[in-house]
Amino acid sequence: MGAELFKALGVGFVVKYRIEFSKTGETKFVSHLDLVRLFSRAFKRAQLPLAYSEGFNPHPKMSIGIPLSVGVTSECELLDAEFYQEIAENEIKIRLNDKMPMGIEVLKVKQLAPGGAKLSSVAWAKYCVVFYGAEISQKEIDDFLNRDMIEIEKKTKRSEKVVDIKPDIFSVQQRDKSTVVMELAAGSNANLKPDVVVSAMRRYISDFAPADYDVHRMKLLDQNKESLI
Repeated sequence: MGAELFKALGVGFVVKYRIEFSKTGETKFVSHLDLVRLFSRAFKRAQLPLAYSEGFNPHPKMSIGIPLSVGVTSECELLDAEFYQEIAENEIKIRLNDKMPMGIEVLKVKQLAPGGAKLSSVAWAKYCVVFYGAEISQKEIDDFLNRDMIEIEKKTKRSEKVVDIKPDIFSVQQRDKSTVVMELAAGSNANLKPDVVVSAMRRYISDFAPADYDVHRMKLLDQNKESLI
């Protein structure tokens, strides 16, 4: 039974899928809202029966996990979508990749059981940060993390306040002289961006002043450090 017939009959049956995709190259400059629009169009072009909300202004029943900052690449972005009918996971992957622009690739599709973990279960994110024009040692990183507090000024629309970001840093490990891997809080309860950590490192680590840096998101994990797909 096709999606249009399901909608015409008012049938509430939907199948939920979780999609993992990468965002690389020039697509790192695509904003979160534009990414939502991109996927909405891709589902339509791929003739996948995306479910819609009811009412005068129906919206596609899809949501993307923790928004990725513009300029950051990723290999672990998550999207949940509801369909009006069941389709093989690999078929969804093939159809979507056929319609995706260069830089966006669907890596995995999983049908979700009722009551499965929600995207809001994301609690940690793992990032790789590459510095240009600066080197750093693990000792410098450890000294930075061993501070009683790691305070930064956080700007809001109305004011500025000093906050301690140390509780939201799980680990920072040196990969080589100019590369670190960070595990940071992410999700609805706390969401620490690598840019903020780099700013704190500039402030507290003597002579650490990279000319620039790249950020790549490697994993999104729940509170138990497990994958959501």
